[in-house]
Formats: sequence, structure tokens, C-alpha cells
Amino acid sequence: MVKQMQNKEVLVIHDYCEQRIKPKLIRDVKTEALLVFARTALEGFFHKLDQENVEISLNTQEDSAYVYGQLRALLKDLQKNIVNARYLIELIQNAKKFPNSLELSQIVKYEEPLIYYYDAMAKRMEYHFPSKTVAIPELVVICVLCNWFVENEKSTNLFPFLDKYDLCKLIEKFEIFGLNSSKEKKKLISQMQLVAIDVVEVLKRKTYKFNTNRVSKQRKHKSNK
Repeated sequence: MVKQMQNKEVLVIHDYCEQRIKPKLIRDVKTEALLVFARTALEGFFHKLDQENVEISLNTQEDSAYVYGQLRALLKDLQKNIVNARYLIELIQNAKKFPNSLELSQIVKYEEPLIYYYDAMAKRMEYHFPSKTVAIPELVVICVLCNWFVENEKSTNLFPFLDKYDLCKLIEKFEIFGLNSSKEKKKLISQMQLVAIDVVEVLKRKTYKFNTNRVSKQRKHKSNK
């Protein structure tokens, strides 16, 4: 996405997405925000994993290959169809940098509900995980998705690629791993599940309110005549 700014400077706005699926109804934007959260978390997790060249082991090599193979495949689908937090952050930063750009402000307004819902989830994660807190981010992602689509029965019609993944089975692999691990590891896995439930509850409670009091300058000018 390229926008010509008023001062002739060209601003390139990347959405970091091949063929974005953008909901038309506000009720579906919560699901989009949840998927933005999932993509962003998985990107961060795998980037760190690949950078540090860490090998993760669950119960067996087969289980590890299955779980993390599925998560990498899910990430590819998300990267193809869903924007990430980087796009939203850059959008807000550019809007502040170019306050006189009407086109840019319109894009921000268009994305405002998504920004609002994603920000609520991100802040809740910051609450649960201060710096250097031990976590299993990939498990949180799986549990958040499972809670939303399975427990709360949210539709995947707009995002059919999600139907390829058995979220309950992925969680089960971690639960079995926990049963065969130390008490601390078992407790950590349970904690991740509770965090996911809380994050979803925060998202469910949030309601984006459109500003119906805004009046265009042209309408305001006419009304004052």
C-alpha cells in the first residue's frame, strides 16, 4: 500500500500480508484481533527459537514434530491471511508523523476497532507476563484459539484455513507432556491454560463504540449559517 503525502513524500504502508481476509462486520473483528494476536505471538516465538537454535522436546520426537509442525503451518496460513501487530503499530506511528494526511487518518479509522481489540489482549498478556517471566507462548496461542473457536463456538467461516488444525489434540499433547513432567512444569502448563481463558474473557467483554458525535467540518459549517 503506497500513499502520496501532501509534501510529495511517498509513504509505503506494509500490511505484511499476502491476501488479507478483512471482516466487514464489527462482530467479526474480535476474531480478526484474536488471529492478529496468534500470528504476532507465533512469529515472536519461532523467531527466538530459530535464532537461538533451540530444540524443543515434548513426550516423543513424533509428538514434538507434530505439534511444532502444525504450529509452523498455522503461522504460514496466518501470515498469508492476517495482518500482525507490526502493521498496526506502524500505522499509528505514521498517522502521528503525518497528521494532515486525510487518507492515512481514514485508514486508521478503518482499523480502529481491530487496534482496540488487539490492544486489550496485548495489555492483558503484559499483565500476566512481566519481563523475564517464564511462559509457554505457543501453548497460550493454542489455548486462546481453542477457547474461542471450540469452547465459545465462534465461526471459522471467514477463516476456513483454521479448520485444518485440531486445536484440542494440540493441547492434549501438552497435557500428556505435563503429566510425565515435573510438578513445576505441570503447574506452568495449567497456568498457560488459565491465562488463555482470561485473555479471551477480556476480549469478550470489550465493546468498541463508534463515535457518533463526530460532525464533518462541511456539515458543521452549514449548520452555523
